[in-house]
Amino acid sequence: MPPQILDAPRMRRSIAQGNRGTQPALPPPDCGAMLAAMTDTPSVKRLAAAASAWRSAPDDAAARTRLAVLLWRRPDLADASHLPAIAAMVRDRQIDPAQFERAGWVTLGPMLPDPADPQAAALWLERHDLAIALIEETQVADTAAEHLLSTIRRWLLIEHKTDAFPRLAAALLRQAAINGGAWPFDAEERAALAAAPEFLAAYMPEPPGTMEEDFAAPVTRAVAAQYGRWPYPVWQRANAVALRSLGESLRACGADAPILPDRPNILVAGCGTGREALSIARMAPDATVTAIELSETSLAVARARCAGQANLRLLRHDLHAVAELGQRFHYIACSGVLHHLPDPEAGWAALVDVLAPGGTMQIALYSRIARLQVAAARMRLGTLTQEPVSDDVIREARRRLIAAPLPSVTDSRDFFSTAGVHDLLFHVHEDCFDISRIERATDALGLKLLRFQLPTPEDAKQYRELAPHDPLHRDFAAWHAYEMRHPSTFAGMYRMTLARAS
Repeated sequence: MPPQILDAPRMRRSIAQGNRGTQPALPPPDCGAMLAAMTDTPSVKRLAAAASAWRSAPDDAAARTRLAVLLWRRPDLADASHLPAIAAMVRDRQIDPAQFERAGWVTLGPMLPDPADPQAAALWLERHDLAIALIEETQVADTAAEHLLSTIRRWLLIEHKTDAFPRLAAALLRQAAINGGAWPFDAEERAALAAAPEFLAAYMPEPPGTMEEDFAAPVTRAVAAQYGRWPYPVWQRANAVALRSLGESLRACGADAPILPDRPNILVAGCGTGREALSIARMAPDATVTAIELSETSLAVARARCAGQANLRLLRHDLHAVAELGQRFHYIACSGVLHHLPDPEAGWAALVDVLAPGGTMQIALYSRIARLQVAAARMRLGTLTQEPVSDDVIREARRRLIAAPLPSVTDSRDFFSTAGVHDLLFHVHEDCFDISRIERATDALGLKLLRFQLPTPEDAKQYRELAPHDPLHRDFAAWHAYEMRHPSTFAGMYRMTLARAS
């Protein structure tokens, strides 16, 4: 994820109240100037405009979606003024609830109960509609909220109070099903679960029914097996409204960007549980979208999540054999996949071979520099990373890193589910890129860079100041210089749009 930036309202609360469990924060000498600057950033302005538009038309689908997306991108900017909007949208079947998995808890932060009084905290949660909705609808992606809820979960179990708080107990069962049982727990809780079988799934939910993964190549087989046990990514539903079409996205790459034809043929290579495939299908409703994936278990999730999307076809197929589909594609999306292949450039070449003349591709790759924080986390975990991966190993890894956070890792949404942690810290194979390797690969594959994506408006502003000659984000050297100055920028991944060079 991009680095988290403290927002003005939360800074004011921190200064006035101190952080829960820490010494009160002291304002720096230039606090007023800092607060003024923070309220004048592009993200702050966009969020304020979106919130105003929602208040003017709360039932407008585009206004709701735009505000939800901005809260997803910058949850640190959420405050109490956004509570009515979040409460109105978190259970909306047309809105992705993951957009509130952190922002919702940020807005509730000042009013959350003290876990030191678990009975009072449980009563507050039992009666609070928004808190229950956030627990039931999406993973809890906030460490303070997780601490509160896991403390209350422990109290409910040890004190045999689940029947007294049925709404909260049911919500915790649902949360564990979403996050895969990611929250750590102690030996006393494990022993107590034997006498509370009805609450066992709030700690250790039933794993997915893993299906046979029969690929010949060892790395391919191991990757497929991982996603068979821990389907990824974790999501519940996607936004029904696309804020802009796929064609509009490509036009933003410049006047020389290829034009998406009518009724285009689109490939999503390595679709996992289907989130990106569904979003692309909705951005291009006249397209035929084929999404391929190694893991049959992940595909089963994708079929359930994407049911009803008529222009989307989901297939179990190896990316290396994509030519066997017998098709050419006008647009190919491959996000977070190539760096998990035994030979990423060979997999990339296989995709280029099925790219139609005039076609474009969206590629996302791990940054070797940004992943240094992940490497640091693995070093901190020591020999734990060498043990056979299990939910218990993942919970222990989370316990250690919660106690000693590494922001680029513990702030990632992947940190809050077992499947996410497996993908983030325990993946069976990854081969990261740097910008020079991307440049060499694009040259060798006969591709040209149309645009690389910067994660926030603030990054885009800083890049313009560094490289005013490159408004379309096509200069590899300037891209590298920016990453050297801001090494955590691409912690999410490098994302780029490319086309054939000829």
